[in-house]
Amino acid sequence: MRIVIGNLPDDVSEEAIQAALSAFAPVSAITLSRESGAPSAIIEMDMKKSEADTLAKRIQGRMFQGRELRAWVPIMDWKK
Repeated sequence: MRIVIGNLPDDVSEEAIQAALSAFAPVSAITLSRESGAPSAIIEMDMKKSEADTLAKRIQGRMFQGRELRAWVPIMDWKK
C-alpha cells in the first residue's frame, strides 16, 4: 500500500524518512519527488488500505525537521 507524505524539508533524504517512520511501520520502499514546491515522498508498506489510512492520519500534522507533514493514501494504487 502507498502513502504520500508532503510538505517535507527541501534537504530531506530517504534515510531520514525511513528513520522517522520506523516507529510506525516497516517501510518497503521510498520514492522522493522534488518536482514542485516542497518535496514529497511516496512510501510503500506491506499493509491493508484500512491500516494505511490509519497510519496516514497518525502522520498528518506531525512535525518533521521543522515542517508540518501532510499525509494521505492515494485514491488509486497506481503502478510504477
